[in-house]
Amino acid sequence: MKVKRFVAANMQLALRKVSQELGADAVIMSSKKVAEGFEVVAALDYQPGASEDTGDVARQLELQRELEAAKASREIASPEQEQRLNYARQSDVTSADGLKDVLQGLKQKSYGESASQAEAAANTSSRAAEAASAADISAVQSLDERVKQSEARYGNAMAAMSGELRELKNWMVSHQGSAWDTGRPLTWQQSQLWQRCQDVGLEPAWADRIASQIQDGSSIDDAWQQALKLIAQDLPVAAPQLLQEGGRYALVGPTGAGKTTTIGKLAAQFVIHHGASSVALITLDNYRVAAHDQIGTFSRILGVELHKVQNEKEFKAALLKTQNKKLVLVDSAGLASQDPHFQTQLSMLKKAGSGLKKLLVLPLTSQGRCLQENYEHFKAAGLTGCVFTKLDECFSLGPAMSVAALTKLPVTIVTDGPHIPDDVHYPDATKLVSLAEQMARMARTRWQAAEAMHMGTQSRFQQGA
Repeated sequence: MKVKRFVAANMQLALRKVSQELGADAVIMSSKKVAEGFEVVAALDYQPGASEDTGDVARQLELQRELEAAKASREIASPEQEQRLNYARQSDVTSADGLKDVLQGLKQKSYGESASQAEAAANTSSRAAEAASAADISAVQSLDERVKQSEARYGNAMAAMSGELRELKNWMVSHQGSAWDTGRPLTWQQSQLWQRCQDVGLEPAWADRIASQIQDGSSIDDAWQQALKLIAQDLPVAAPQLLQEGGRYALVGPTGAGKTTTIGKLAAQFVIHHGASSVALITLDNYRVAAHDQIGTFSRILGVELHKVQNEKEFKAALLKTQNKKLVLVDSAGLASQDPHFQTQLSMLKKAGSGLKKLLVLPLTSQGRCLQENYEHFKAAGLTGCVFTKLDECFSLGPAMSVAALTKLPVTIVTDGPHIPDDVHYPDATKLVSLAEQMARMARTRWQAAEAMHMGTQSRFQQGA
């Protein structure tokens, strides 16, 4: 039976030593915690019920024969003998003192004077075994230290790789955000804000400007609230004075934008507060069939003056006749830019001077590109502001807001229905931005629901097939 004592920093390392040195057939005799860590005593070729004393004596005799051989060859012990001596010393029944006792008995029986030398050799071997055991402990500790260092290096490498992947993701996402300035990519958070601005309907140039002003460091929701405040600050709004102080205003814009209806609402509101004698209407629309009928109806119902002009001379005369009126509203024809009369009307409005303020009527139901083209067509008249119409029919405020913000045209009036004189209001930038965000959320929810229904229908169709 081969018995050996193993000491390691933890139980796992001790069991690993047992397996490496004694093999899978080793039997664990005992285990306990010691100062150096854990001690495990294991035996090989263990036979239950055999006399342990007989085995101990056999081991000591074998040790004595090795010592005698060492004396004869004038050597303390070979590496193999030292290893066997170490086995004997580390067994659970043999200690340094027990070894000396055995050697003393053998000295009296067999070797006489040479026993002292054998004892010295045993002591030397015992010290060598202790040194070997200390070396084992040191090796285990060194191994633990190397494992800890390796784990630390692995953790640092994983953290570095995670950071690099995050930066790569941010870089890839940000390059799809700044469509108008590819030389300056946005951060991940800014690109997300840019996408939200797109959902609201803002033009890419304005969305890029808004997103680039938001610094990282806060949550995406907080950053979005900051972006909404910046949008409201960028949206120009005229002072609410038109319906109180009056003035001279010409409404221009495409056909069907709501120019005539808006004039009727403004005139009705002003008549209620200041009387019919304070209002005058002028129409330049002589190109459509029954063009004068609608504004003529407003004039009769409200009891206000109406001047129908055919050319520039009559237009100047009408402006002179209405100098004493507090509010003068000019209705223009909604002509296409290719129409030969378009430039004539534009020239009449431009020559009227700065005393006549020109307001661009922007129907909120039109596409953003259409609104931009309308501005390009009418800006030669000298625009001083804009009017948002058909708010009750639109599903995205972003395009019209973008035109106002990018062209610096103050929003003067907002209309939201066909009722006269009720559906006309002064604009509020914060409320308009909030409404634009609500519309974007509703549209996104609507499309998500439609997509979910489509996927569900497709799935049922596939299952039925």
